[in-house]
Amino acid sequence: MSFASLHAYLEGEHVGEFVREGQSITFHYDDSSEALTPISLSLPRNAEHAADAAINYLDNLLPDRVEVRARWARQRDLPDTNPFTLLAAYGEDVAGAITLSLDSELPSREPLPVIEASSEDIAVRIATLARENTSWVDPRVRPRMSLAGAQAKFTLANVGSKWFWPTFELPSTHILKPPSIELRKVEQFEALTLQFAKNLGLAVAQADVLEFESEPTFVTRRWDRSGDLRLHAEDLNQSLGNPTFSKYEVSAVQVARLLNQYDQAERFVEQFAFNIAIGNADAHAKNYSVLLVNKQVRLAPLYDSLPTFLYPKYDATLAMPVDGAKHPADVKDIRWDAFALNAGLDREATRATAHHVMDSVRRTFVDFFEPNFAADTARMSLIRRQAKKLNKALGNPSS
Repeated sequence: MSFASLHAYLEGEHVGEFVREGQSITFHYDDSSEALTPISLSLPRNAEHAADAAINYLDNLLPDRVEVRARWARQRDLPDTNPFTLLAAYGEDVAGAITLSLDSELPSREPLPVIEASSEDIAVRIATLARENTSWVDPRVRPRMSLAGAQAKFTLANVGSKWFWPTFELPSTHILKPPSIELRKVEQFEALTLQFAKNLGLAVAQADVLEFESEPTFVTRRWDRSGDLRLHAEDLNQSLGNPTFSKYEVSAVQVARLLNQYDQAERFVEQFAFNIAIGNADAHAKNYSVLLVNKQVRLAPLYDSLPTFLYPKYDATLAMPVDGAKHPADVKDIRWDAFALNAGLDREATRATAHHVMDSVRRTFVDFFEPNFAADTARMSLIRRQAKKLNKALGNPSS
């Protein structure tokens, strides 16, 4: 199979094409498009973009793991796992309001039949992914959706009391992440972590643990959807024009400098400080996103937040150190001062925001989680230890 043009639709309007010539991929906006929203901050309108920005943008819309991509290619009999090739087959329901298709008349096609996902269907999908975590898509319904990330997941559209497999015409509304054999109770901790952040005043993705035929799973309402509309968004690795594998190489200073251009740096500091305080060492550049509307840029709600120190699988080193501090206990006020200076932020405001968030976590961390995990003495012991580390970071080790 040989592709030439991959059509890009934004909120249903044709806005441009990804063009593949050999191994080179470029993106070209339509001159006639009335949309003002760029598909990415790395692909600005009326300006040059980096040579690899187009393929990197596509790369970030796909699962991280090469095994998943290879399986997707086999399931569709595709010639390779190039992001262009994969998204030509799976790009009709992805992050944000973008839709990718070989069909130059996609909005006017005969709508695909809507296929309901019964409770039994969803339970089978959950159990399958929990057992075989490269099986992201159900071949019985030939889904055309793609999600980024390393953890196995899938999407559904919720309409009333029923669930459906998403299509271009029926956007997904929820993301489901089955339990992990390696990460015990991760679905419960992730849902509670977001509730914890909400209690502290942060904007968060709505999430819960639901059961389908006795199969529990983490379910989050997509913040890049509003009713049956897609809202355009991208993660910050995409915004910076990086490939997926560079997500751990992005610094907090880079992110803050970018967001400071749009008056969103303070909101980032809130989320960043919260992730540090709860011991989330996996808060990399793809776990922060922005919503794009016309020329406006707004930091997305907090999502994919978890106290990773509860799981030995994770390295305890922060994905984004603060002025060289790689562990929460070392992220003191003086580190935030240096961070603010390097990022071009107001020092006093940055320090005050970060200190407030970290101190709020310190004071309430144990009390919030204990009612749900009092019997899990080992993990509660780790949470108490984390609170003591925050005491040290905040300069009051005896409290």
